[in-house]
Amino acid sequence: MSQIRTTLCLLALGLLAGCKDASGPTASPPAGGTLSVIAGSELKDIEPLLPLIEKNTGVRLDMSYMGTLDAVERIQSGAPADAAWLASNRYAMLVPEVRARIAASERTMVTPVVLGIKESKARELGWINNPDVTWKTISDAAAAGKFTFGMTNPASSNTGFSGLLGLAAALSGKGDALVEGDIDGRQLAGFFASQRLTSGSSGWLADAFLADQDKVDGIINYASTLLQLNRNPQMREQLVLIYPKDGLLSSDYPLMLLNPAKRDAFTKVVEFIRGREFQTAMTKSTLRRPVNPDVPSEDPSPSDVAELPFPGTQAVVDAILTAFENELRLPTDSTFVLDVSGSMEGDRLQALKNSMFGLAGGDSSVSGRFSRFRARERVFLLPFSNQFQEPEKFEMTADSAANARTLQAISARVNQLVANGGTAMFSATRAAYLDAAARRRAEPNRFYSVVLLTDGQSNNGIDASEFSRWYASLPPADKGIRMFPVVFGDADTEQLRLLAQLTSGKVFDSRKSDLRGIFKEIRGYQ
Repeated sequence: MSQIRTTLCLLALGLLAGCKDASGPTASPPAGGTLSVIAGSELKDIEPLLPLIEKNTGVRLDMSYMGTLDAVERIQSGAPADAAWLASNRYAMLVPEVRARIAASERTMVTPVVLGIKESKARELGWINNPDVTWKTISDAAAAGKFTFGMTNPASSNTGFSGLLGLAAALSGKGDALVEGDIDGRQLAGFFASQRLTSGSSGWLADAFLADQDKVDGIINYASTLLQLNRNPQMREQLVLIYPKDGLLSSDYPLMLLNPAKRDAFTKVVEFIRGREFQTAMTKSTLRRPVNPDVPSEDPSPSDVAELPFPGTQAVVDAILTAFENELRLPTDSTFVLDVSGSMEGDRLQALKNSMFGLAGGDSSVSGRFSRFRARERVFLLPFSNQFQEPEKFEMTADSAANARTLQAISARVNQLVANGGTAMFSATRAAYLDAAARRRAEPNRFYSVVLLTDGQSNNGIDASEFSRWYASLPPADKGIRMFPVVFGDADTEQLRLLAQLTSGKVFDSRKSDLRGIFKEIRGYQ
C-alpha cells in the first residue's frame, strides 16, 4: 500500500534519498561491510528503514526477497548468504541442513496471524467482544457458509502457512505437537469451502481486499496488516480482529546468522534493530509489536492469547501442505496463454518449456512440489502467434495415477511448441478470458486465473484500446478473473500492466528473476 511506504520513508529520520531505492547501492561502500540476506517477502515494508540501519551500524543489508519455502530451500542447498530474516523460523528449524547453518538467531518484532472480519458480519455472528470464540467456532461458521474469507497460499506466504497450521493444531484438540494422524481433513475442508480469495503474498491479499471489499467478509492475515487496513480511509467498514480462545501462531521475525565470519556485522545490526530507535520507527510504521520492552506497542491485541504448538517434524508440515493443495482448498482453473511467435525461437522458447515442465512435475524441490499442477485442477493451454486455436484442456482428478499421466500429457504438448509468426496477444487473451468466464458461470466454486507470457508487443488482431473497451462492456458477473502477465524478453511492460490493472491481477517481471521461479511464484496466486 503506497501510503505505508510513504510513512516508512518519513520515519527513516530524513533519509528520503534512500527511499528512492532503499536496497540499491549508495554513493560509497558501507564502512561496516554488507550482509547478504535471504529475506521473507513480508519484510519489503522494512526497506525504507534500511538506510537507518546502515547509518547507525555502518552495515548495509542486501535483501533478496522470497517466500518461506523458497527461503528454506535456498538455505538448505547451501546458497551463499550471510544471514536470513524470515517471518518465522519454525519450519526452517525442522530441516537438519538448515538448522546446522544457523549460527545465531534473534527475534526482532512480533505479530500474530488472525482472522479479520467485517464488523457487521462479526456482530451478526456474535463474535464482537466474545472471549469464547474458538477455531472450531470459526470453522463451523465457514463450513455452514455463514461468512467468506481470503487467505494466502500456505506454500507461498507465511500468513497462509501459519493460518493453516494453527487451524489444524487447534482443530486436533491436542495440547502438543501434531502428528499426521491428528489432521482433521473433514473440518479443514469445511473451513476452506468458504475461501473466495487467494494470494501469493500477505501484502497483495490486503490490497486485493481493499480494492474489492464486497468480494469477501474477511481475511486471514497478520494483525499488523489488518490494523493498517483499518487506518486506511478507503475502508468502508472496519475489520474486527478475532483472537481464538484456543490460541494462534505468531511471527517473531528472527534475524539469523548463516555466515559465522560476519558475526561482528550481524551483532551490530541485531543490537541496533532491537534498540529503542529502530523499534520505535518500526512499530509506528508497520504496527508490529516491539521486542524491546521499553518501546510502547501500537497494537492493541490481547497479550494473553496462547501460542498453538507447531508440528514437530517436517513430514507432518509437508503432509498438511499436500492435503491443503490437493484435497482441502477449492480446486483451481488455470489458463496459460503462451507466446510462440517467431521472436520466441531458441533460448526464449526453451525457457518457457522448462518453466511449464517444472509445473508439470519436473521440479522435485520442496517449492517445486508445492507449485506443480494440483489434484482436481483444470489446466488450459492456449499457445498463440498471429493465430491460435481453442484452449486445450488437461483435467487433473483425485486419482494420483491418472494425474501422473495428465502431467506427462501436458509436458508432451508443451514440448511440441514451435516458434513462428506474429503476435496476436490481445486477441488470444480475449479468447482465453471468454472461455474461462463461461466455465466460471457454469462452476463458480473454483479459483479462476489467466497467465499470459509474451516477449514482444501485440502486432496482430485487436489492440490494447479495443481490449479495454471489450472488457469494460462485459457484464459484472464476467469481470474479475485475475490476469497475471509475465514480462519476458522485449515485452511491452505498459501493455501487460494494463491487463493486470483491468482485472486486479499482478505483473511479474522475469527480467529480474528466472522464468521458472516466476512461474512457481504465480502458482501462489492461483
